[in-house]
Amino acid sequence: MNKNNSRIKSLITITLCCSALYSSFSQELQKVKEKSKNPNRVFTYHVLKGSQVKEGAAEMKYKGKLGFRVMGQFRQGNKSGSWEFFDTDNHLIQKYNYTTKSFEYLQNFNAVKAVYILKDQELVPLETGAIPVLLGGDAKFLYFLANNVQYPHAARAKRVSGTVGVMVTITKEGEMVRPFIPKPGDKALDAEALRVVSFMPND
Repeated sequence: MNKNNSRIKSLITITLCCSALYSSFSQELQKVKEKSKNPNRVFTYHVLKGSQVKEGAAEMKYKGKLGFRVMGQFRQGNKSGSWEFFDTDNHLIQKYNYTTKSFEYLQNFNAVKAVYILKDQELVPLETGAIPVLLGGDAKFLYFLANNVQYPHAARAKRVSGTVGVMVTITKEGEMVRPFIPKPGDKALDAEALRVVSFMPND
């Protein structure tokens, strides 16, 4: 009888210790909410108390007509595990694992119209295989354009409008370099397209 009682007491002690450890760990996290205007974003995340190190659940809401949402986890200040990207209608469009550096789910990225590989100074069309993808997909691409493209005064005065195609080189690290217009048109529109592409995120 005494042995059974001692086992029960040990079990209760172990359970209470585990609960206390879990409680103390969860209390070490502090919720932080940051707001910015450009982009119009609310960034909610957690930090370890007494430091600026991000830890645990995080969510980014990009507000506005073309707004989208991103959510995932931080571990020791770095994005870790699977992060999910949702479009303006809250549909899942991408799931990217920062630990394995691979997509777990991926919708078509329609912003890229054609892909070429540079071989012996010649551009060879890439018809199969992986294409460059922006983290956040078309939702992030359209949001970026809507919040950064400015209709040039010179083009507006001439009532000129149209679509500008921009070609860029994408490095192995995912950085966009050397943007140019393969089929030049209105100078003001071309210049604006190059301006916007020059500071597009390299995600």
